[in-house]
Amino acid sequence: MRKMQFIAALPVLIIAIIPFGSHAQSTVDQVGNTADRVGNTIDKVGGLFKKKNKNKPADTDATKPTASGNSVTINTVYDFVPGNTLLFIDHFDSTKKGNFPVKWLTNASGEVVTLQQFPGNWFSITSNGLYIPKIKTGLPKDFTVEFDVIIDGGSSSTLYVDFEDALDGNFDRYPSNPYLQFRIYSGGSAYVECKGKDLSSHVNSDAYTTGGKINHMAFKKEGERLRVYINQEKTYDINHAFEGNRTYSTFKFGADFNSPTHMLISNVKIAGL
Repeated sequence: MRKMQFIAALPVLIIAIIPFGSHAQSTVDQVGNTADRVGNTIDKVGGLFKKKNKNKPADTDATKPTASGNSVTINTVYDFVPGNTLLFIDHFDSTKKGNFPVKWLTNASGEVVTLQQFPGNWFSITSNGLYIPKIKTGLPKDFTVEFDVIIDGGSSSTLYVDFEDALDGNFDRYPSNPYLQFRIYSGGSAYVECKGKDLSSHVNSDAYTTGGKINHMAFKKEGERLRVYINQEKTYDINHAFEGNRTYSTFKFGADFNSPTHMLISNVKIAGL
């Protein structure tokens, strides 16, 4: 009898459970649909990014950003080596202050002075004059020349350096003899002119300074090649500047400037290669 009662109650229990199961399944379906919609949304968003990446250019050197700015930094070396055969040297310490230096010739005037700002003796030259060191045999075929120069004052000035194929001791700035001339102006414009080679070259030097500062000048002749250094900057390197069959045996320098500018020279050194 109890068994029959249980069997009779079973349909009622199943009927009671079915709505709960249907509700639970509906909830699961709703969650599943929501997940599908979220997944589809993610796929769409991901698809957008994939399209953008598809059109992105490859990361090569040509497409990488370059450094900003309008200039580059140039690195070089100071390769000047003086000659090993000393021909002439003058620190002007063998001349009494106020006198003209005994190792030089000129068509003008000058005197040895001392400076409050810099040590040593300095040769104060005059404008429009030329100065030649006393070297009996003159310069050899290949040589180096070095000296320090100070331009003190605000007026314009020009420094001349000549190498001449002659030993006649002339004081012509533009002689009839074959010569090579270097000149530099107070603004830093530099020129090289060779009469025999019909050479005329112009550059601008940022290394050349006026206003009472020391400039170290260095010249090197090696065959036809000329190298000029200003404060360790290679201002010129011309491999066909000189005539190869000549000996430029005379070195002389001079200057043009107006008072109250002063042109001062020291530490002159000339050597053969």
